[in-house]
Amino acid sequence: MAASNSAVLMKKAGDYGLQEFLEIMGELSQESTKKGLLARLEKELVTYALALYKNCQRCITIHGDESVKLGASEVQVNSVKKVLFFMQATPHSDSDLWCDWVDSWKDYSYSKVRERRQLREMTALAIAIVMQHEKQIELHLTMALDVGITIEQIFEIVPLVMLMDGAPTLSQIPALINGYERYCG
Repeated sequence: MAASNSAVLMKKAGDYGLQEFLEIMGELSQESTKKGLLARLEKELVTYALALYKNCQRCITIHGDESVKLGASEVQVNSVKKVLFFMQATPHSDSDLWCDWVDSWKDYSYSKVRERRQLREMTALAIAIVMQHEKQIELHLTMALDVGITIEQIFEIVPLVMLMDGAPTLSQIPALINGYERYCG
């Protein structure tokens, strides 16, 4: 009896596009290993930050270990963790603390080493997308572009965010596009 119920449930899942969903998730899970404009280590560190934000223990282990295998320094790993601490301390965008938070972030994020600042901004932007925080998205998008990250590199982050957060990521793409248009306009 249980076997026939399982078959019926699997058939229903298939009717709802489960196979297509699993194929898409399989493709997304390979994004951090694909060649692109971002280095594989950068992609792993961003994914590690998202895993920490989502508190997915399995993902934390996988992406933390992979980052170390790819040569992540202690400074890079700690930087990702500090970005997470900052993002978790984000006040509401209408709070009196918002401007103070932005000033504190800029003090932290600024670095003479361009690559460190780029990693911080990519990581913060990825987390902002998951948070669905439009002011954070615009802030980190602008700061990422200011430090030399291209829009194409930014859109390499989106599949990583989708892998960790799913469909809600799609709702934030207009915020990215609008922010980029304001930046360019």
